[in-house]
Amino acid sequence: MSSFLTHIQDRLKVCGPLSYKNMFGGFGVYSGSQIFAMVIKDRLYFRVGQSNQAEYESAGMAPFTYAGKDGKLVRVSYWEVPEEVLEDDEDLVFWFRKSLAEANKASSLKKKTIPKKKIIAKKKVTKSKVSSSKKTIAKKKAARKKSIKRTVKKTTTKRKVSR
Repeated sequence: MSSFLTHIQDRLKVCGPLSYKNMFGGFGVYSGSQIFAMVIKDRLYFRVGQSNQAEYESAGMAPFTYAGKDGKLVRVSYWEVPEEVLEDDEDLVFWFRKSLAEANKASSLKKKTIPKKKIIAKKKVTKSKVSSSKKTIAKKKAARKKSIKRTVKKTTTKRKVSR
């Protein structure tokens, strides 16, 4: 763990227990099971949404970006926290709470908008159904054979009569 991450962790102790996972060559910061921040190259990025994006823009901050698989630049909803906020404990906790609220809001919206896949139970095919379907196929084949035999008999009898 980097010294910067340890410093941030100490300053956010008042907000409750936090956990960390490796991400983008840095760390994802979690409160419970909810990710709300990232620490990458000694920079802190908080989750940003419509309610707090203007504050980051007015502070001259930009979102975290990375190069995707196809080489295109990908922007995510995490913006660098301004230096002034990092220096003031009260401001840092205030921005933290806004970030966590945005992360929770985004998570709840995602749960609502993604329809759950319906699990449709497959009908069990019992032996009786299989055997009955085989019987009907066999009956159809037998009926075809009989009709073919009849037409063959009719044509052969007509030929005999005509001679």
